[in-house]
Amino acid sequence: MKNEPVPYSTVASFTPGAHVSRIRQNDEAKACRFYATEQFMSDCWQPGNTMSGDKEQVVRPTQAVLSVRTGDVVISLIHGKAAIVSPEHAGRLLSNNYVRVEVDSRKVVPAWFVWHFNESRESRRQQALATQGSTFVLRLSLTEVRQFTATLPPLNKQKAIGGLYLATTEKRHYQESLAALNEQQILSQLSDMIQ
Repeated sequence: MKNEPVPYSTVASFTPGAHVSRIRQNDEAKACRFYATEQFMSDCWQPGNTMSGDKEQVVRPTQAVLSVRTGDVVISLIHGKAAIVSPEHAGRLLSNNYVRVEVDSRKVVPAWFVWHFNESRESRRQQALATQGSTFVLRLSLTEVRQFTATLPPLNKQKAIGGLYLATTEKRHYQESLAALNEQQILSQLSDMIQ
């Protein structure tokens, strides 16, 4: 017997990040940096633009703001992808382009949720429908994401699928990095041959 799909909202809670312009600030408050595209792409094991720390947007909030913790699941509403926050990005603030997902661990394994959101046909179809008709920026809405559905396998299968998915994406990242380094070395040798 096949399980029926359940809405994401029944297996996880979703907390949106703060709109940057609505954060009250004070020059004497602690400086905080945002979890931005660079950090998100790194947590997805994707190459991204490296931004020097002095170019990052810094705020000094005087109110409680949402920050990420190691192991949090985060969805980028702009990229239509999910990632698990790495230790080096913990403590950064979430902007309104991101949503923290707290899965019910009795029903869903976080790594499986990331796989489902990023790769499953079930999720891809729902994301395509949610962004249909968008002309300029393909951005998911939090309301739509909460309504996405997932057919949940048993937790042991979720753990296996999620673990394999994360290991595979990490391996692909290192293979692509190695290929890029090999290409640079070959191009450098070719340049040396000309001189």
